[in-house]
Amino acid sequence: LIRQRARRPGVRLPQYPRDAIEKILHFCNGLAGIPAEDESEYLRNLRDRAFLITLADSGLRVHEACKLRRGDIDWNEGRAVIIRKGNREAVVRFSQRSQTAIKEYLSARAALDGSSGRALSALPVFARHDKGAGKKLKPITTATGRNIVTQRVREVLGSEAVGSITPHSFRHYFVTCILRSSGNLKLAQELARHRSIQVTTRYA
Repeated sequence: LIRQRARRPGVRLPQYPRDAIEKILHFCNGLAGIPAEDESEYLRNLRDRAFLITLADSGLRVHEACKLRRGDIDWNEGRAVIIRKGNREAVVRFSQRSQTAIKEYLSARAALDGSSGRALSALPVFARHDKGAGKKLKPITTATGRNIVTQRVREVLGSEAVGSITPHSFRHYFVTCILRSSGNLKLAQELARHRSIQVTTRYA
């Protein structure tokens, strides 16, 4: 009985609805052109577009994306140094489309950033734009990150699809896209920042 209860659960292969995620990303590309009721909604649209594209193209975990500061990103190199599990540094690379989406979002909120009274490098990349935040620039939380995914999934795929796609689904999408395009398991491991190549092998 002890041996039976002490067994580790079997390893499950990563599952994600690839077509559904691509539909969401396609929808996000058009968010900037959707009429907004006010400035806050417009900024949320731009933020959500940048946030979801960044998750899909960088492989960032949701808490890592939420903690990003403007000063973390090296725009010339298209990368950022983050603190990962175990207090270890890691390099994350950004695609051209994610950089463009982030820059358009940051440009749209330039007035808020300028009036914050703080150094630009210390400001969050992804900020809250709701009544609770007011005029202050507060970083989004992991709960907000999950809510962004839930809201956009509901808008694109309907309420029945809520729960089938999570922020981590975009990380699965990222790793699998690397493997599909390069076939290089070691490259996928490095970009996904997996400590063990056995984790990356599940995607192959």
